[in-house]
Amino acid sequence: MITAMQRNKIPGRAVAALTLLLLAGAARVDAQTPPAGEADILIQNGHVVDGTGGPWMQENVAIKGDKIVYVGRAPVKAKKVIDATGKIVSPGFIDMHSHSEFGLALDGRGLSKVTQGITTEVMGEHLSAGPVLGPAVDDPMMVTPPVKRTWTTLGGWFSYLQKKGIGINVASYVGAGQVRASAMGYQNREPSTAEMGRIKQLIRQAMEEGAFGLSNGMSYVPNMFFSTAQLIELCKVAGEYGGIFTIHIRNVGPNDPRDKGLKEAIEIAKGAHIPVEIFHHGASAGMDPDDFIKDTEQARADGVDITGNSYPYETGWTYLTQSLPAWAQEGDSAAIVARLQKPDTRARILAEMKDRSVDPRKVASVNPEYDGKMLPQIAKEMRVTPSEALLNILVKQKGEGFQIGVPTGARAKIVARMLNNPWVDIGSDGIALPADVHTSFGAPHPRSFGSHTRLLAEYVRNQHLFTLEEAVRKMTSLPANRLGLADRGILRQGMKADVVVFDAATVQDMATYENPAQYSKGIDLVLVNGKAVVADGKPTNALPGQVLRGPGYKPGTP
Repeated sequence: MITAMQRNKIPGRAVAALTLLLLAGAARVDAQTPPAGEADILIQNGHVVDGTGGPWMQENVAIKGDKIVYVGRAPVKAKKVIDATGKIVSPGFIDMHSHSEFGLALDGRGLSKVTQGITTEVMGEHLSAGPVLGPAVDDPMMVTPPVKRTWTTLGGWFSYLQKKGIGINVASYVGAGQVRASAMGYQNREPSTAEMGRIKQLIRQAMEEGAFGLSNGMSYVPNMFFSTAQLIELCKVAGEYGGIFTIHIRNVGPNDPRDKGLKEAIEIAKGAHIPVEIFHHGASAGMDPDDFIKDTEQARADGVDITGNSYPYETGWTYLTQSLPAWAQEGDSAAIVARLQKPDTRARILAEMKDRSVDPRKVASVNPEYDGKMLPQIAKEMRVTPSEALLNILVKQKGEGFQIGVPTGARAKIVARMLNNPWVDIGSDGIALPADVHTSFGAPHPRSFGSHTRLLAEYVRNQHLFTLEEAVRKMTSLPANRLGLADRGILRQGMKADVVVFDAATVQDMATYENPAQYSKGIDLVLVNGKAVVADGKPTNALPGQVLRGPGYKPGTP
């Protein structure tokens, strides 16, 4: 580097000539050159959508081992040549919001996800796979038969996956509710000084084990028991390691300002000086979408690093217990069931549920007596109201079970409005599952099988909401940048070979609310770290996935 003092001693023309020489040298160094030897795979004649949002280009992609060694038009020799004429070649898709802990423990192939072109799953919301210590118990969203937990920490979970073998890359946040449960259980009370210290220590441990940040689901027990000030404290810990904060914003009461949850997320971001990503942006806000977007963009204009993710469906999937008043969710499953069996308490719960419609819900359960049935249908069979039927199901199933909302079309415009923002990436909020196995979750939500392909089919090809290039950016470089992944998310020489080849004219989500366990179509080839997990449109059952670790990871930590 030329210092100011040195520059003063060099004539102007010499400085200009030297500058041009340095720039020319930089250009020669930066320009891609074809590999000298033979590549393993050459994908040729495709329309390369590189993930940056720029227009597609007619280029070839060469791969050797687990890396991309060339993207360009020069000839390349390769052991295997794949003709992608008329097809799109893009980076592998990154699912920014996944609940695949159980799914990958059950079946590491991640079939419902790789068949969408997803090559990386990001897990951890209100809970994470670890730590599970002290009074913490296994949550059915994480561990349920036939899966048996053999780990106690997030690092132990990562080691479990590596030993088992996975078809997809995985990353995870550490859940604020998970560390709280491990330090002090599920009660609604203030943590002691010692307990708060333990919570912070567990966050530090998880960040050093490879967590990408801290997450919190503000509508779930025990996450909802944290105050804004406490979360700012905890986010500062994650921020020390370069982590981000991800949040399912707090539900608002009937008399609360509609923007209360969003304002809290912004306050946490400001107070902790940490980037914040809002899960399923807008889905749980209780706000007009235009107001939500306006407030978010105002926060960004004010210097708050806030983004969000969303999925292309009108309704979600969650615990049956989420239909109960917040106070009735306190404690573990046994405490909830005991509460429901007390006549006076049960009557109070039902009285408070009168203002909540539970009719348009489908029950997802391991119990075939309930699984896949609409709640009003079950209520009719029980000869009770739908709210009473929900309580009866919870008692019979010992506090477990899930519910899926049924679309009415009322939220279709809201979904499109939320997706169509440059700072919104894509997170399915789904689970990596095989199509031919009935799990203890019961009937899955179609988002587990079709989120990313639905974006391409419905919102690009049918609605023309945004361009194909923008859709790919939302699923690749945008989430990669948010996580700080330096070697994934775009097609460039030296990047990891997570690559998707698909037909933009035929790519289609096949999963429906009525028949959700159907793999997507039109995804021809999916490479994870240079190995095919989908070839000729079919899963290969290969397991080349890796655990990706966050910026605070200390090598040697389990």
